Amino acid sequence: MGSHPLLMTAPPTTRVLEPLGPFDLERTRAFVGRWGPITRHTPSPDEPLRLTAPLDGDQRPAAFALRQAEPDGPVEVEIAGAEGAEDLALAQVARVLSLDHDARDYPDVGRRDPVIGRLMAEHPGLRPTLFGTPYEAAAWGVVSARISERQAGLLFRRLAVAHGETLTVAGAEVAAFPRPEALRELGELPGLGAEKVRRLHGVAEAALAGELEVERLRALGSDGARAALQRLRGIGAFYASLIWLRSCGVVDEWPDGEPRCRAALARRHGRHPDDPLDDLVDGLRPYRTWVALLLRVAG
Repeated sequence: MGSHPLLMTAPPTTRVLEPLGPFDLERTRAFVGRWGPITRHTPSPDEPLRLTAPLDGDQRPAAFALRQAEPDGPVEVEIAGAEGAEDLALAQVARVLSLDHDARDYPDVGRRDPVIGRLMAEHPGLRPTLFGTPYEAAAWGVVSARISERQAGLLFRRLAVAHGETLTVAGAEVAAFPRPEALRELGELPGLGAEKVRRLHGVAEAALAGELEVERLRALGSDGARAALQRLRGIGAFYASLIWLRSCGVVDEWPDGEPRCRAALARRHGRHPDDPLDDLVDGLRPYRTWVALLLRVAG
């Protein structure tokens, strides 16, 4: 696991999240496979899903172990590394799992649009899985630029192993992404060019200045948040959209910058991607962001 420190924490705390609307935790595993934490052993299928996230506010690492006995049922959350901030951590992991939203009316979208309804039936209980914070999402944007997703995942995990901290949750040690203070001091990492290192320094500085907090970005609104994110070195319109949509809990915004989603929506409805699709997109309200993810997964 490298020589980074083992974070000494109090015994984990266990809380419960009650999904409002369809939710299947097993469908979350595929989303975190590329950037989720490394454990010292290969998890078995019956083990909990383990996640790490920098905590909102002070960006200290926290770890979570998630269990759900059956789809749509309660989600048991074991929390480590968030002493004194367990309520904040629980709210944050709810956002990460998109369980902070009452989605009991989500199936109505599928009833209005049978094409989307069939996709929902093929992927029951699927909700977006988000990055822990905009800080983490911005770092992913820097690391993943112009390389494959697989390469980016390896580098992201290598950063955690070499410069992050280790926490223990549900009986396993996990490597968490580095704090901004540690990322700011990053000198080099095999596979990560000098320009990306400089960009990561900028992300760390922005996080330390409080510029990458969810509440701040939400207060700026969609356009303001994207403009603020594009002031980060190396973050253009595409990655600003990714950070905004994939870390701030946006539910109803169509990702105009992702042509794959538009193409998938058009194809499944027998339309051409260059045709006007406003009628189709409007019919996905108030879950346009969620349906865009569903289309990407199904495609």
